[in-house]
Amino acid sequence: MAEQAAQPQRNFQLNLVQVADLSCRILHQIFVKQPKDKAKAALKDLKAGKGLGVGTLTLSASNKETGEEQKLELPLKIKLDYREFRGPFNFPSFEASVRALVQIIAQTLEAKGDLNILTEQSSDAALLHLPGVIQDSEGRYNVMVMVVEPLKARDGKMSLVVKLLYVDPDQYEQLRSEPAGAEEQA
Repeated sequence: MAEQAAQPQRNFQLNLVQVADLSCRILHQIFVKQPKDKAKAALKDLKAGKGLGVGTLTLSASNKETGEEQKLELPLKIKLDYREFRGPFNFPSFEASVRALVQIIAQTLEAKGDLNILTEQSSDAALLHLPGVIQDSEGRYNVMVMVVEPLKARDGKMSLVVKLLYVDPDQYEQLRSEPAGAEEQA
């Protein structure tokens, strides 16, 4: 038992650029490329709160002293939070959001631009603040962002979750339906 405690803890580094690229490719494959009936079934599972298992991500870490390499396999899941979505939530709206999000991230990656990553230290979550913005026929805006978060399951096993998160569009000045302070002037 004492021998196990003496072994150094490995720190695995997660490359968020690679995770963002992989996630965009997976999202495009699931919700844009594959037949609509399968994509709609996947969205139905997400809406029900189920995480979509989409594969396994393998991380490697090397011990600089011994040269020993250790691997960590993390199940990769997609989840959805659409509490801030405005208007009727349906597949066409979701698909348009995914297309907008994937497009802005892909363009940024291609240009080797800044992913505008915001981190939450307590959970190790990373929000890629490159919003995918859509507008419906009634003029309502919806904004989707991507959050990458390591999660520990009840059984103690780790997984990596890519959460598609709708955020309040009013936090973006250019998307507000009324100018800030307009209600005070009335």
